[in-house]
Amino acid sequence: MRQRPRHGLKRREAVIGIVSVIPAVVLVALLMWYPLATAIYHSFTEWNGIVTTWVGTQNYQQLFGSGDIWEYLRTNLVFFLSIPFILVITLSVSVLLHEGTPGAQFFRSVFYLPTILSAVIVGLLMRSLFAPEGVVNTALTRVGLDALAVDWLASTVTAFLVLIAAFYWQTLGQGILIFLAGLSAMPGEVIEAAQIDGAGWWRRLFRIVLPMQAPAITYFLVTNTVYVFIGLFSFVYTITGGGPGRSTTPLDYQIYLSAFENGELGYASALSVVLLVLVVSIAWLQIRNFERYSVER
Repeated sequence: MRQRPRHGLKRREAVIGIVSVIPAVVLVALLMWYPLATAIYHSFTEWNGIVTTWVGTQNYQQLFGSGDIWEYLRTNLVFFLSIPFILVITLSVSVLLHEGTPGAQFFRSVFYLPTILSAVIVGLLMRSLFAPEGVVNTALTRVGLDALAVDWLASTVTAFLVLIAAFYWQTLGQGILIFLAGLSAMPGEVIEAAQIDGAGWWRRLFRIVLPMQAPAITYFLVTNTVYVFIGLFSFVYTITGGGPGRSTTPLDYQIYLSAFENGELGYASALSVVLLVLVVSIAWLQIRNFERYSVER
């Protein structure tokens, strides 16, 4: 007899919980699952926003058969291959700041500032700096390096350099924040013992810091790998516009061009599905790596 009120209370709490979750579920379904389902459906159609014609796998055949997908992924791959370099830079700067380099507090603010700026603002700033008559070319001319004062955005190689510089500049502050949090959790006596034993700065970095920062490094690598597949739109749109030609056009920017400039919404949906598969695969690898590390630890 005493268990009935308790049972009724639990049932009431369960009903209240379900009712409370329903609005969020409906909102997620309307804003996420419905657009996802329609994108998958329209990837098998020829769609201009009004008229829909079923074409089966024609969009995917065009995407992979023409080799367009590899051209778009080339830009993403260039950024992907640049991630290890920003990792080394970010980790080295983080260690220096953690060890109390003179002016560390000031440099923390300076390095973190680009992170709070939107990618559009960073992109417009970079486009202005590397314009033919911009600050960079003006400075090079004044110091007698006229040969290096070029139209940076007119060449594929230099355009990529500008894009990667923008990516590095904004990523640096985020990475420093991640690694400083990881370094703060390290036992200080480990570094002190290494210093007493005569280990130099680089030896401490590679033999002690790097192994102990494995979770932070994994997080940094995976999140930035995902970013270079889904987050380059703002940089490319504001800096190069995908040019010269289509040489700096990543997959996410091509989705925009196909849908809103070419009116090929079905083809753009197919591109979106391919991007979805890539991002889900990377997220799965992230979860797997973290689970493996947790088990090993």
